[in-house]
Amino acid sequence: MTGDAEHSVLELGRAKLERKGCDLLVVNDVGGGAVFGSEDNEAVVLAADGSSVSVPLGSKAALAHVIWDRVLATRGTGGANTR
Repeated sequence: MTGDAEHSVLELGRAKLERKGCDLLVVNDVGGGAVFGSEDNEAVVLAADGSSVSVPLGSKAALAHVIWDRVLATRGTGGANTR
């Protein structure tokens, strides 16, 4: 996702989360193509309850684990100890 002249990536992400009626939405700035072909990424996981988790730059595998933990927590089935 990329921002525009009027809105940040996170603002657009929050609007999309609400518009789609999702429980979670992972937002990462892909402006300039910096994440494509890279082994690392950073993102923010937005939740419908208004909370968010920032995931600092790291491996895409680490990001995937954080996303999965948030999915499990949202479903009420645990988190980090369920891997």
